[in-house]
Amino acid sequence: MPVLDIRTREPDGRFPFTVLARASRNKATHNGTYSNVFDLGKWDFLQLMLDVYATSVTDAGDVMDLNVQFSTNGVLYHNVGSFTQQAGNGAAKREILTFESGLAVDPNAIWIVAAAAGVVDQRSFGRYMRVGIAITDADANAAHQFGITAYIK
Repeated sequence: MPVLDIRTREPDGRFPFTVLARASRNKATHNGTYSNVFDLGKWDFLQLMLDVYATSVTDAGDVMDLNVQFSTNGVLYHNVGSFTQQAGNGAAKREILTFESGLAVDPNAIWIVAAAAGVVDQRSFGRYMRVGIAITDADANAAHQFGITAYIK
């Protein structure tokens, strides 16, 4: 797993990387799965962009949830943020989640409060990040077409 630490990036530059490549995903192959794990190293700014690049081929009522998770040890993960639930009959669109690393967050504060503020204390949340995929599909015919690109600084 490559380390995306600020020491390996260009000064003052955002470094793009692919979290989930653009592809069609369905319940049979992707429900309850995760992206690769990324070792973010030390970072100041993390932005994830969800690109739903085509209308999902499925029914109203079928949904997809994408959760951003962090870990201090690469084993136990915690949900820190999530994209808006994607409808089964939704249209193409883009969404962005942004996290800033800041020690302004009280390390003794409840984690969910820090996450809601969009500020991630690396000491509490850790340097490992992944995205979880959950697809609800009553008829087993959903095909969600999306990809996620991240930018780190």
